[in-house]
Amino acid sequence: MPEPVALLGLDELVAEHVQDGQQLFVGGFAFSDPIALAHEIVRQERRDLEILKTSGGLLVDMLVGAGCVRRLLFCHVWNSVGPQPAHAFRRAVEEGVPHPVEVDELSYGSFAMGLAAGAWGLPFLPTTPMSGAGHFEVRRTWPDKLGTVPSPFGGEPVTVVKAIRPRLGIFHVQRIDRYGNAQMFGPTAEIRMAIAACDRVFVIAEEIVEPEVIRSRPELTVAPGFLVEAAVVEPWSAHPTDCSGYYVRDLDHHDLYGAATRTPEGFDAYLREWVYGTGSHKGYRDRLGEETRAALTLRGAW
Repeated sequence: MPEPVALLGLDELVAEHVQDGQQLFVGGFAFSDPIALAHEIVRQERRDLEILKTSGGLLVDMLVGAGCVRRLLFCHVWNSVGPQPAHAFRRAVEEGVPHPVEVDELSYGSFAMGLAAGAWGLPFLPTTPMSGAGHFEVRRTWPDKLGTVPSPFGGEPVTVVKAIRPRLGIFHVQRIDRYGNAQMFGPTAEIRMAIAACDRVFVIAEEIVEPEVIRSRPELTVAPGFLVEAAVVEPWSAHPTDCSGYYVRDLDHHDLYGAATRTPEGFDAYLREWVYGTGSHKGYRDRLGEETRAALTLRGAW
C-alpha cells in the first residue's frame, strides 16, 4: 500500500515551503483559486515571489498590492465580476506602488501549451501565431518564452512556446483521500497539465474522503497521490471564487473587494479586516458568517 500523504496546516505550508524569492505556480482560473493561500502568504509577509498564474484575479491582485511579488508571468489580471480592474495590480504596474513588479504576458493558449510541453518533457510546443503581438514582442523577464520555427509542411513559420516547468505548484481541489489522490469537479482549465509540469506539488482541499469515494469517480482525479508532496484540508479555501459542487462565487464579496481596493488606503483597510484581522483561515470563515456560507453552498452531489 502507498504511504499516506503528509497533512499540513495552511500556515505550515507557507512557512515551510513558500520562502522569499520562491517561484510559485498557483492553480485556478478565476474558479478554484486558493485565495486562502494568498491570505496566508500576506500574513507571513513573503517577499520577492515569482508568481506564475494564468488568470490572476483577486489572488494575484492581493499578493501584488501587499508587496509580496517581484516577478509575474500571467495571461490577465482583473476582478472578473463586472468586470472591474485589478486596482492594486494596476497601481504597481503604472505607478510602482507599493513597489514595481516585473511582468511578462502570454496568451492563455500559449501558456497552456507551455505547461503541456513541461508536462510531456518536450522543449517547446506550437501555439497560435503571435508574431507582431505584444506578447511576442515584449520580453521583460522571460526573454525566451516564444520563438518561431519553419513548418515541416510548408507555409508560414510556426510560433512555438518554451516549456514551462514551475519549481513549485499549489492547487485548490475539491477533495483528496488519505493517499493524496486529488479530484476536481467542473472545469479544470490547465490544471492537469500544470500539476504534471511542476517539480513539486501541494494541494489545498475542501475535504478528505475515503479512497473508495475517489475510486468511484476516477475521471475526476487531476493529481495521483504519487505526485502530491503534501496536502492541506481547509473548507472554503477558494472563497470568494467558486468551487464546483461545493459553493458558488460570492459576487457581493468581489464587489466589496473591488470597491475597497480602488485606493491604497482602502486596500490596506481590506487587508486589516479580512486578512490580518481574521488571523487564520478559520477566522476568515467565521468572519464570513454562517448566513453567507449557507446562501453560497451548493447541495448537489457529483
